[in-house]
Amino acid sequence: MIEFRHLRNFTVLAQEGNYQKAAQRLNLAQPSLSRSIQRLEDLLGTELLNRGHQAMSLTASGELVLSHSEEIIQGVDTLRKELQYLQGKSSGHLAIGASPVPANTILGPTIGRFIDRFPDVHVELSEGTWQHNLTKLMQGKLSLLVTDVKGEEIGNEALVQSFNLPSYNAVFCARKDHPLAGKSTLTLADIRKFPLAIPRNLPAGVLDMFGDLFFQYRSDFSGLLHYDAFPPIIGAIQHSQMLALTPQVALLDESIRNELHIFTPQDMPQLDVCFSVVMLRTQSSIAAKRFLQLMLSGVVE
Repeated sequence: MIEFRHLRNFTVLAQEGNYQKAAQRLNLAQPSLSRSIQRLEDLLGTELLNRGHQAMSLTASGELVLSHSEEIIQGVDTLRKELQYLQGKSSGHLAIGASPVPANTILGPTIGRFIDRFPDVHVELSEGTWQHNLTKLMQGKLSLLVTDVKGEEIGNEALVQSFNLPSYNAVFCARKDHPLAGKSTLTLADIRKFPLAIPRNLPAGVLDMFGDLFFQYRSDFSGLLHYDAFPPIIGAIQHSQMLALTPQVALLDESIRNELHIFTPQDMPQLDVCFSVVMLRTQSSIAAKRFLQLMLSGVVE
């Protein structure tokens, strides 16, 4: 029977790439580690290592076993932490991954309410693209992912479950005294005369909805800025004639909204920004489920 220690020993050896370093890390004698790896190979009926004179490497079977071993070890570690938290022996842990837009808009209030209610939970927030964070979620490095992409577009339905949150309209905004601020009727043709800022990771097809407006090689090009998060570019907007395309949720903060003028051109395409919470179907974290309940109870209060 394969024992947990066999998988742990093999995983550490694969990570270190050296028997001596792995044995030291595991606090084992090197011969004991070698016997453990050999025993695992015997039980699985396949070689896991290419044992050459130059360097040790994993066989194709070894790569497969390593992938599953890491998941098993991560799962056991998570189980241990959850049991300790349930028994009141330790604080809980919640690792949240977020795309830049929700990280800078809807997440703040929810995290604040969560920490107020559950101060014994250690919360980590990791910002990045939803693709990068989805990989971390699959690896068990995140408890959940909050993204500005519809759950249906993420895929991996067999492994993850998605909970769609309310969507928000996208608008253009600029400084209060922008030349277009006094114009009673506004169209996209008026906007194309000025520098523009747009999110870097727009959903597929959005750019086509605006024709060549964001095309940097158009004859009347006036400048284009791609951004990940809205707050860092507010200064650029306030000190230029730039107009930025952003979800309206980014302007809910009164201090930000009062500094900017919101534009909705007459021929503006209907553009909604959707948010989703994504979790592994096997997710059993009490903290993650509590956080999800808070998210679903009201994104912005």
